[in-house]
Amino acid sequence: MPPSDIPAADDGAQTHVQPISITPIGAPLTIEDVSAPGGCGDGCGCAGGDIDIDADLLDEFVTEQVLVRLETEPAFLARSIAALAAADDLDPELTEEIEELESDPVLLRDVLAATRESLPDMESDAVVLLFRYVIDHVALGPEELPLEDRVMIEWRVEPAGV
Repeated sequence: MPPSDIPAADDGAQTHVQPISITPIGAPLTIEDVSAPGGCGDGCGCAGGDIDIDADLLDEFVTEQVLVRLETEPAFLARSIAALAAADDLDPELTEEIEELESDPVLLRDVLAATRESLPDMESDAVVLLFRYVIDHVALGPEELPLEDRVMIEWRVEPAGV
């Protein structure tokens, strides 16, 4: 859901969305990762600062959404990898990180075979690579929204059939 589609708070306050880096999602998130003062630092104009969420709850929610897509869309990972490979506007640091992670054949094999059952046993680098493949970014909406509306995952590819 684009930021403009987020319902405004009842008090008429301006609604804002806080983009967060997916870097820490493969590893445990901290509140500092999500609610960094002054915004994300990427020049996106996000509000930053006043957004707060339990890091474990966010991590569990995003992980569950990834697992659901892996389970319900057989080609999801392959389509995501293809979209990432075709992207011409990737950050050079992200490209370097992905190339480094992909250079480990065991890690890459684990990612390509990822399931709900295997994810808990995967190395943290494998989880990071999986999330890099499938998620572009995660944004947080206002605290008054329910979690499923507040956490907005920008996927590399739209759900199949959309």
